[in-house]
Amino acid sequence: MSRSGPSGTDLAVLRDVLDLADVHRHAPSSTVVSEILRRLERTLGCDGLEFHVMDARDFTYRYVQEVDSGRATVSPSPENVHWDGEEIVHEWWWRLPCSLVERRNQPGVQSVRSFYGQRRWAEHPAQREFFQAADILSFGYPLGNGRSARVVGPRFDGPIFGDRELTICRLLLASLRDVLLTVGASSGRETPVLTERQAEIVQLVAAGLSNRDIAGALGISVGTVRTHLDQIYARLDVSSRTAAVAAVAGPASVTPSR
Repeated sequence: MSRSGPSGTDLAVLRDVLDLADVHRHAPSSTVVSEILRRLERTLGCDGLEFHVMDARDFTYRYVQEVDSGRATVSPSPENVHWDGEEIVHEWWWRLPCSLVERRNQPGVQSVRSFYGQRRWAEHPAQREFFQAADILSFGYPLGNGRSARVVGPRFDGPIFGDRELTICRLLLASLRDVLLTVGASSGRETPVLTERQAEIVQLVAAGLSNRDIAGALGISVGTVRTHLDQIYARLDVSSRTAAVAAVAGPASVTPSR
């Protein structure tokens, strides 16, 4: 049986995951998500862990990223993603715990065996014809109109997911939202995320304001503006004002003031 709550080792992993998920420290990317999935796969005891963005109305996928035994794969724009026997899951989807995120229209954490006893789950058509897993743990976020982003991990053998694993996912649910949704929406185009103040400064640069003008508009010192710009350049991996504007807005004929 799983321990009743997270251990000291679990909490250390949680700290690492929370650091990776901090978009102010690490720009969201598939690499960051892979590192998060690797740590969670091992800590949760899953047989592989997948992050995907899907539309349950027609079961199409916008983004699929997986870690299996520590090996990561990414499909930013998956085409024709299908698995043998998935039709039975489509038939039962809106009655399975998997669809609670869409049905309740709120973020959530659940495991299949929290809803089904051993015998009932063993006899379930979706289990017999598709999943063939002792338990399935998932957490996710509704995106509206039947769409969602979720992390899913099965356990094919051994004990079911217990309070420990569910608690770990609940503790991470809110903190993983920004990094997962940003990467899931990228469709392969990973744009570093700026803080609100940094984005505001880039907008003012794009409008042609000088550092002194920006300082006056925001009520900060010119030196603070320069510090923000240095941080923006580092985050966007650029070396000029024009390049920073282009990195955020795409190529444009902008000649910012110096």
